[in-house]
Amino acid sequence: MKRIGLIFIILFSNISTFVLDEVKGKEMEDGEPFRLTILHTNDVHSHLENVPYLHTAIKEERKKDGDALLLDAGDVFSGTLFFNEYLGQADAAFMNEIGYDAMTLGNHEFDKGSEVLANFIKELSFPVVSSNVDVRLDPILAPFMESGIPEQAESGKIYPSIIQTVKGIKIGIIGITTEDTAFLSAPDKKIVFQDAERKVLEEMKKLQVKGVNHIILLSHLGLRQDKMLAQKVKGIDIIVGGHSHTRLETPLVYNLKSKPTLIVQGDEYGKSLGKLTALFSEGGVLTGWNGELLDVLTKDQIGNDVYPPDPWAVKRFEQLRRPIEKVKSMDIGTTNTALNGNRRDVRTKETNLGNLITDAMLEKANHYGPTQIAFQNGGGIRNSIDAGTITLGDVLEVLPFGNTLVILNLTGEEIILALEHSVANVEGETGQFLQVSGMTFVFDPSKPIGNRVTEVKIQGAPLDRSKTYGVAVNAFLAGGGDGFTVLKSAKENGRISELHLNLYEVISEYLTTHSPVSPQEEERIMERIE
Repeated sequence: MKRIGLIFIILFSNISTFVLDEVKGKEMEDGEPFRLTILHTNDVHSHLENVPYLHTAIKEERKKDGDALLLDAGDVFSGTLFFNEYLGQADAAFMNEIGYDAMTLGNHEFDKGSEVLANFIKELSFPVVSSNVDVRLDPILAPFMESGIPEQAESGKIYPSIIQTVKGIKIGIIGITTEDTAFLSAPDKKIVFQDAERKVLEEMKKLQVKGVNHIILLSHLGLRQDKMLAQKVKGIDIIVGGHSHTRLETPLVYNLKSKPTLIVQGDEYGKSLGKLTALFSEGGVLTGWNGELLDVLTKDQIGNDVYPPDPWAVKRFEQLRRPIEKVKSMDIGTTNTALNGNRRDVRTKETNLGNLITDAMLEKANHYGPTQIAFQNGGGIRNSIDAGTITLGDVLEVLPFGNTLVILNLTGEEIILALEHSVANVEGETGQFLQVSGMTFVFDPSKPIGNRVTEVKIQGAPLDRSKTYGVAVNAFLAGGGDGFTVLKSAKENGRISELHLNLYEVISEYLTTHSPVSPQEEERIMERIE
């Protein structure tokens, strides 16, 4: 038998998680090991400017292992002007050219409704896997849905799971999408997002009946839920994750003493290519692994690209870029200070960019009716802006989702409920965290959910729970987005004024009127642990 050296570096990170950094191979008692390479991306969000570098990295890794699987864990859609202009068609062209093997659906794939998603899937040269998204009652997406588990999956179809054969070994790939998509995006009401854990178990059993004992879960649930699945659902070998935009330098490892489960996730926006090399015993048990992130935008010591951009991708990118350059380059204002739209910050605390956005919303809403406060969900703020000139393209990248401005009439009691929901999962850095204008409040994350908010003031006066206030919000929140059922109830009760103003236009007009701007943090939102 061929002897292969083995190197393990084991770092103990917490009670349930180990990270194993480097594996060269292993002498197997029950047969030669099966080596599987997985290349993976997630949450690219139409950042096509990074794709030429990503393509080069993929090609270089395929030279090392021509059987490597290339997988995407969802959220191809939304986030840049390229998506606004091409609605996913440009993304599909790049993914087809480099040759993905499968992707799962992210919540943002539903941002523009079923027709845009259907047109995207129709163009794909590879299958989509998502076991818990039931589109059978949606007339637009239903024709793309297949119920079986194919060993030769058709391109442009949605399957609960598929089988890929690598080096003669059957690999089961199950797709899963966050159940929160129902309120995180804008899916048709006929689409049902089913229980993730239950559907994963169902698909695993079906695959095992077919003799498949190597299972990959392509997950758009986020790292927190991936960790729970890894511990609760035995038999998953590898979870390729997305949704939480987590940069996992090395795999997280669960069930180390029995049948290990690895979790990998590859950062965001196509800035990194995840690479996992896994060794399996003849019985399909993971025995060794090496996971890493390849930073595709890095330069070497003399300033050259480590991954020079792929010529085909550069040419196609330039063709796509030209029509939107005029829009991007329009100057609309200036800022004396950098505007902080950092993902973590806008989802956990007050930022000066959050203040500017909500101030603009509040000012514009008051042109139409008395409005005291404004809310903007942190998840809808997608970029920062450097000090200096601001272009329309800058604003569109901060607010890429095409939301419109509305006014809701809310009682003080409902405002408290909205604020409590805003900070209910601040530890998870979720998009429901609200940036605000016209008010201040204090919250204590150490207190029970639902009892964290205190000292609420509206326009400097203590909030009156029985009084009605005008609240400027975006249409996504008014529709119950990010779980704001209290706002949705007000809308359904008719306490809404639709202004039919796009949010990016509102912010652009505000910047033009008030430039140069110098927004600061003003203790509108204060975290205080007692």
